Amino acid sequence: MNRPACSWILRSSFALAFAFVFSVVSLRAQVDTGSITGTVTDTSGAVVSNAKVTLTNEGTGASLAVNTNSDGTYTFSPVKIGSYRIDASAQGFKTVSQPKVVVNVNGNVLVNLKLPPGSVTETVEVTTAIPVLQTQDASVGQVMDTHSVNSLPLNGRNFTFLAQLSAGVNSPQADTRGNASTGAFSANGFLL
Repeated sequence: MNRPACSWILRSSFALAFAFVFSVVSLRAQVDTGSITGTVTDTSGAVVSNAKVTLTNEGTGASLAVNTNSDGTYTFSPVKIGSYRIDASAQGFKTVSQPKVVVNVNGNVLVNLKLPPGSVTETVEVTTAIPVLQTQDASVGQVMDTHSVNSLPLNGRNFTFLAQLSAGVNSPQADTRGNASTGAFSANGFLL
């Protein structure tokens, strides 16, 4: 092989490898996790430091425990999507349990727990629902459950039609039929 052709192949290979490496760096992987955070307090509102908080997956029974820090907060991150039970206990307090804590994709669930005074052998189960409004961050997202996917009229099972069911999603001006059949739609001002 002559020298100019070899040089051209070598430069082309280097440019292709360079482009591949930098295109891989910019890709973002989908995550199927969220997080759970909260504060453990007593009935007067004072924080309880070093309380044991246990997260248990209600489907598998797998559990993980952490202790609250000096300001009474705890964090479980990353947490696989699913339904969980959170138990909190501390010396001189009753154990409190919060069942059916649902973690969705990229969701940050806030679960604050109040420990009433008593012995650790007593358990209080909290039956109030977790607030629907998320105030920890400003991200916007929506989870389409199986019922939504199976029961709503989705023309041809095209993902773009499913995406248009979410809040803040609309089709571009050029699509006069309003169904983004080309796959282009805008979500909260970003053209996808």
